Formats: sequence, structure tokens, C-alpha cells
Amino acid sequence: MKKTMMIAIVALFVMGLIATTSYAWKSAGPGSGGYGYNCPAYGSVDPEKAQKFYNDTTPLRQKMLQLRGELAQLFAQQNLDWDAISQKRQEMAKLKTELQKKAHEYGFGYGYGFGRMGHGGYRCGQGCW
Repeated sequence: MKKTMMIAIVALFVMGLIATTSYAWKSAGPGSGGYGYNCPAYGSVDPEKAQKFYNDTTPLRQKMLQLRGELAQLFAQQNLDWDAISQKRQEMAKLKTELQKKAHEYGFGYGYGFGRMGHGGYRCGQGCW
């Protein structure tokens, strides 16, 4: 009798766990971050337009990666050259501004996450995916 009761309790626990996780998946969607490209807060993004933006900004993003590497090398040195670090950070800020300007020209604004610019502060829930 004890064994049957224990099996029933474990079975109910497992069923409850499955039910709650499936509900959470359904309500939040895959990724659960809530920042989908078809999110009502952002509207839909045309894939061709996004690809063109991506291709057009490839040199900017490559330059940013190069500067990140150079900045990492500066920080890895024994004696830090703060003037050089400041200069690299200023270069990166200019490139980020250029990337944001391009995103704005393409109609993406500041919230689409292209080029790691951020998500604009909106939190999407159900229906973003």
C-alpha cells in the first residue's frame, strides 16, 4: 500500500511539472527572452532588408571586432596605456554610432538588436514568436 501511494505521488508530481513547463513554453515561446523579430512592439522585419543591412554594415562590424581585439591586447599588457585605451574606446563609440545611423536609415531604429545595439527597453510576452 505504501509503495502504491508513493508511486501515485511521484506520478502526480511529474505530471504537474510537465504541465507547468509546457504552459510556460506556450506562453513565453521559444527563447523566452521575448525579443522576436515579429514582436508587436517592433513590427515585422523584411528578411531581404535585414540581409541588405547586414551586408552593408559588414565592414563596420568587422572593424569593431578588430578594435575589440586591440582593446583586449591593451588590457592584457603589464603596464596599461590609458591614453591608447581611451582612444580605442572613442573609435569604437564612433563606429557604434555609425552602425546605429545605418540602422535608422534602413528603418530599424534603435531597438532591433542589429549590431548588438540593444533592444529598446520593450519586453514582449505572448505572441512575439
